[in-house]
Amino acid sequence: MRVRVLYVDVDGTLVGPGGDLLWDGSTRIVDALLRARTAGLDIVPVTGRGRVQVFELCRLLGLPRGIGELGCVHVEGREVRYELGDFPFVGRTPVEAMHDEGAIAFALRQGRLEPHEPWNAGREATYLLRGEAEPDAVNAALVAAGFEWCRLIDNGLLRRPRAGPAAGGGVGAYHLAPTGTGKAAGVGIDRERHGIDVTETAYIGDSPADLECAREVPQCWLVANAQVAREWPHRTAGAFGAGVAELIDVLLRDA
Repeated sequence: MRVRVLYVDVDGTLVGPGGDLLWDGSTRIVDALLRARTAGLDIVPVTGRGRVQVFELCRLLGLPRGIGELGCVHVEGREVRYELGDFPFVGRTPVEAMHDEGAIAFALRQGRLEPHEPWNAGREATYLLRGEAEPDAVNAALVAAGFEWCRLIDNGLLRRPRAGPAAGGGVGAYHLAPTGTGKAAGVGIDRERHGIDVTETAYIGDSPADLECAREVPQCWLVANAQVAREWPHRTAGAFGAGVAELIDVLLRDA
């Protein structure tokens, strides 16, 4: 069966450094998005960005729908649905509960982390942090401290490690999110809601959170610029949007 939906990570994948769609001076990604639209291949962003940003991205690029806050917020036109996994509290958003219950303060003490401001403004389901951390260790500590209803998710590098005399570690982006959520869960929910067979889907991204989607789609790709701590068989030759355009061409050619 031909692929009907390509799920696409945004930062570090669809857009280049600084969130620039045309970062390399080329219109290749724009041309590919137009070819996808003409051929009936839906491009659905799956991102850590919040509801308003997803709404505007879909409207700006003419995309049918989008999934924000790592699978928690589903935007289709002006309709918004929230998929919050095992979040136990009623009457508060996950971010409000993370503040009130002390989960954010606890997570900040588990690694070299700080709030990823100003990008937390308006967030509802996941709280953004930046720095360096080991998610498995942080998540074990969260469970031991009674915060089993949330977990830390690695959403890729904000700044890559420096080489040479001024060598330094990379700065990662992390989300404190409700347990049971994530990009893979968001993709699975979207497939079921829209009656899309698993064989009709593909995914492309650049982070460990994106690789989780391999359990929901038969084709899970990394762009060339992705830096993940494991070998992966499906990687584009092009970086950022050029890699997305490359995959779109492959999917359309194989249709």
